[in-house]
Amino acid sequence: MRVGMYNRWLATLGGGEKLSLTVAEYISRQYPVTVISHKTVDKDLAASRLSLDLSNVEFQFISERLAPEITPITSDYDLFINASFLDFFPCLSPKSVNLVYFPTPVEYEPVMKSRRVMKSVLRRLMLVPSFPSGVVSIEAGPISQYRGIELPLTVLLPALRREYILQFDIAAYKAVEHRLVVFLNDQEINHIVLPRDKSFVHYELTVPGKGADSVHELVIQDNESESGLNLGVPDMTMMNFIIRHPRYRLYQLFFERMFRGWGERLYNLPPGVFSILKSVDTYDAIWGISEFSRYWIEQYWHKQCEILTPPVNVEDFQPLEKKNQILSVGRFFAGSHNKKHLVMVNAFKEMIDTGLRGWEFHLAGGTTPGLGHEEYLKKVYDAATGYPITIHPNIAFQDLVKLYGESGIYWHASGFGEDVDKEPIKFEHFGITTVEAMASGCVPVVIGKGGQPEIVRNGETGFLWLTIEDLKNHTQKLIRDSKMRQQFSLAAEAESHYYDKEHFNENLRRLLEKIEIMRR
Repeated sequence: MRVGMYNRWLATLGGGEKLSLTVAEYISRQYPVTVISHKTVDKDLAASRLSLDLSNVEFQFISERLAPEITPITSDYDLFINASFLDFFPCLSPKSVNLVYFPTPVEYEPVMKSRRVMKSVLRRLMLVPSFPSGVVSIEAGPISQYRGIELPLTVLLPALRREYILQFDIAAYKAVEHRLVVFLNDQEINHIVLPRDKSFVHYELTVPGKGADSVHELVIQDNESESGLNLGVPDMTMMNFIIRHPRYRLYQLFFERMFRGWGERLYNLPPGVFSILKSVDTYDAIWGISEFSRYWIEQYWHKQCEILTPPVNVEDFQPLEKKNQILSVGRFFAGSHNKKHLVMVNAFKEMIDTGLRGWEFHLAGGTTPGLGHEEYLKKVYDAATGYPITIHPNIAFQDLVKLYGESGIYWHASGFGEDVDKEPIKFEHFGITTVEAMASGCVPVVIGKGGQPEIVRNGETGFLWLTIEDLKNHTQKLIRDSKMRQQFSLAAEAESHYYDKEHFNENLRRLLEKIEIMRR
């Protein structure tokens, strides 16, 4: 049996990737599994970082493309699992599973269509090229970079009534001389020789005038002169891709320098004809990650689903000698769906200002590149100044384990101040860090919305809160009553083992049996 899995976000190696690759690991004990994505990630690195055995799992990297363009690939497999967050496409394999972290409301489809129209207009006005095949990763920055090129590379160039100059720099990753053949509109026009020293070669092309509503197709192939093999992913990179025209210079100014995030989105148009529900209907099973996700799948799609809660490596965590410290773990990033670090910092400051002494607050998490995210982290630092608050950006895993083990109380506030009925996606869909804290004997005091109430039994393994006053009062109660804190700590640690890999694998086996994939 051939098993395929798709995850656009594999390179992030986040919680969703941990879940999907653990599914791949389990299935690969019986059948080989191919995991398909775009940005290259080393399999050994993924296995090490996520503590998985991926020896019978293959990573395959293909050029960047829209979600519906994945559909033809699904027919190559006997079982196909779509494990990509917010990517929906029809599946053609005999058996199929849609692993849904959180659903998209169908009401969003008109918005996607309007975005397509707007993006199409902007692309035509600013002469933005498109890359139907060959480009794995696009970085629309001050210097356009296209990393991880597989050949043949196809570029659709805008057509103007007058000719214009296209230029770019290209290099090979391998220390082998490559002779590339350049075609324009099916006519061979030139060659590019990439040297053995892997240095960049500058190339310029005069694109002839043509009807303004048409396009030019540029194709670059490898003639295998010395390498004897087709170049694989990621064997080339291209940068300084420029169309010499005032309208393209406007694109560079606005979308590569001033609004880089928007520039990257211009390369990926939503599909013209798209239906989430029709796509979901082609799958044999839907797996949600929590009761919270299942509820919204039923609300948005009116469909039933099974629950596959994410696995947590609880064995990596253990209680240590406790210190008087509160911990919160979550990535530092801007936006209304962030981890609400400022909310928690201000709540702790209020506790200090009203008499709390001898306790510290620690915030740990990865950082996010980008000016807005950097400014957000600076605000967190500024808010913490003068108080016993320590921030641990990009903390090493072993240091994080120690921080968990030494902390007495765990805080989580994702979704605070948001409307769960209007924007439930802004809340924690499950709560892996809460389980990690519990496994470390750290008593959770977490927001009582999203997936958190499924993990924490209020008044037994921790506390759930809805207001800042609740957060502070529950925390003060635990601080004052060390016996209660110890009791909750033991109960939380015991409860955390329901989310270990053994329980996960048993649940996964049951779900695979339901679609007749695996039997005892």
